[in-house]
Amino acid sequence: MRISKLTILLVLGALPVLASACSSAPAQTPPPTRAATQTPWIIYLPVTTTPEPATVTPLPTVTAAQPTKAPTRAVVRATATKAPTAAPVAVAPTVTAAPACNYGTVTLIEPGPNAPRQTKEVGIGGDTFRFIWEPPAPLQGPGDPTVGYQLTIASKRAGFSNGATLYVSNNKFLTDGKIVIMDKPAVSGLAGGAAVTVTWYVTIVKTSGSFNDLDPTIQPPGLVNCGSPSEVRTIILSTF
Repeated sequence: MRISKLTILLVLGALPVLASACSSAPAQTPPPTRAATQTPWIIYLPVTTTPEPATVTPLPTVTAAQPTKAPTRAVVRATATKAPTAAPVAVAPTVTAAPACNYGTVTLIEPGPNAPRQTKEVGIGGDTFRFIWEPPAPLQGPGDPTVGYQLTIASKRAGFSNGATLYVSNNKFLTDGKIVIMDKPAVSGLAGGAAVTVTWYVTIVKTSGSFNDLDPTIQPPGLVNCGSPSEVRTIILSTF
């Protein structure tokens, strides 16, 4: 029993020591609670809005300058003439201007319309051409040596054409008996080795110079018409 009380006393005596030891340790302070003491600044910036216009003004249109194109030079091209496939039909000559002087028109006599004539196919030979016409009344006798006749002759067939023009003064025409002769070589040249159709007509003309009575193929200077062309006659020139 004494031992038990001693034990209890020792325990009780130790308690104040333990209490003291415990009280000597620093006391832990709970973390302070931070209270908000400041009010945050709120900055208001005034914003002014401009109302859009009711009508939209379009921006100016910019037109790009177009380059100037150099003018195109017109180019003219030659057109090939196709040879006729059939014998041409005689067409009366076209009068392009009024005659500078007017003696009228001659009357054709020989060769007659579609008169047949012949020439050699190879070489020279066959018929000659005898051209005869009647002058109008003012030229029935000798007179102005600058007045005469233009005899136009043309020959054609498919792929071939030829011709001749003769100039004869009226005075020589009357002296020769109102006849102009185309010789055999000239007729052969019109044919060119094959049958052709020959047309001819006569026009009264006047020259500013004089006619060459030795060579009727030479054209006089300053030639003007002194009347309308005659009718056109046709000669059928065959070869043998």
